[in-house]
Amino acid sequence: MPFQTTFYQRTFHRDLFLSPISYQSINVLMRRNCSDRICILLSVLLLFYCGWYIFTSSNRIFGYQYDPAEELAYKNAIHASSPIIDNEHICLSDEIDLIYLIISSSSHFLERQTIRETWGSMSNIFGVHSQRIFIIGYRLGGNFYKDLSNEATHEQDLLYLTIDDNSVTLKELHAYRWLEQYCSNVKYIFKTEDDLFINSLLIHELIRELKTDSNNIENRYLYNISLNSLFLAQTSSDANKFLFGWAFQPGRPERNLTVSQYYVSYKEYPKELYPRYCSGFGYLMNSKTRDVLTIEGFKIKDPFRLPDIFITGVLPENLNFQCEILPFTFHQGTIDECIRLIRTSITINPLPPNPPVIICSTGRHIGQNSFSDYHRMWTTLKHIYADKLHAVNN
Repeated sequence: MPFQTTFYQRTFHRDLFLSPISYQSINVLMRRNCSDRICILLSVLLLFYCGWYIFTSSNRIFGYQYDPAEELAYKNAIHASSPIIDNEHICLSDEIDLIYLIISSSSHFLERQTIRETWGSMSNIFGVHSQRIFIIGYRLGGNFYKDLSNEATHEQDLLYLTIDDNSVTLKELHAYRWLEQYCSNVKYIFKTEDDLFINSLLIHELIRELKTDSNNIENRYLYNISLNSLFLAQTSSDANKFLFGWAFQPGRPERNLTVSQYYVSYKEYPKELYPRYCSGFGYLMNSKTRDVLTIEGFKIKDPFRLPDIFITGVLPENLNFQCEILPFTFHQGTIDECIRLIRTSITINPLPPNPPVIICSTGRHIGQNSFSDYHRMWTTLKHIYADKLHAVNN
């Protein structure tokens, strides 16, 4: 019994001695387990929120904002093999002589609007009727669909393609295919870009000459500049080789500066020299030439990404002709220099020291926020042509 009593006493005292420690440990353990459960719960909630956010807004994380209307319009256009936004009625009139095909981008509303207010504002002058059309490609998550739809409805001069907006060569080829279908009655196409200023009054004068007494090809001049080369190309049996611009002689592709936008690998272009081609600033072609270039272009699985070299160099070379020199000039420099050149070149007496300028680069061409360049040039041009415009209007 003493042993038993002692044992129970020891056990009792041991329990009394250990109980506070055990309760404290249990409390710590319980608190720790509770904290762990809260952390786990918060982690689960955080993961769930992140998953939900990524699922609903993943495109926004990567700079893309989902627009259901745009995605639906894009899918419908792909299914129908048609543009996202079309303007099939732009060439319904049989009186249209010239289409300005202007390569643009979905975000370039100000460029397009400035052109509409300046060099693209006169569509019927000197007996020549022209139309402008801006070519825009699809940009994933660009979030411009609503704005472009409103712009297209109001202006009636947009062609919004399913082609990637950065694939400029394909944009141009698909635009030509569209023109072939809906503007087959228009004889002349002048391709350019929306960061350039076009002397559209001079181009109207040029087209007027080409369509007037077109079989009389000798001694045809405009501002003392011979037009014989254009008339010969227009009246020859190979009238599908009428392509004029500012020709560059064969040059070497950029193989060294890999960071340059003009870097070209041997896989992209295996030859050592480019063919002769014309500047992407602008080139004039007739509808027959447009059609043969389009057919040839779509035969090539992977068109070369530099459109001026591909459209005016590679394709004509494949078809055994080349882009010829337009007997006017373009200026890539300041707008003040271009204004001075235009003032001195568009004259009859005395003879102009230089061929008349037909295209000027603007500050937009080098990324400057200088939309006023277009307006300054247009004001100058209207002043120079004031007498002629007055005579036409009366």
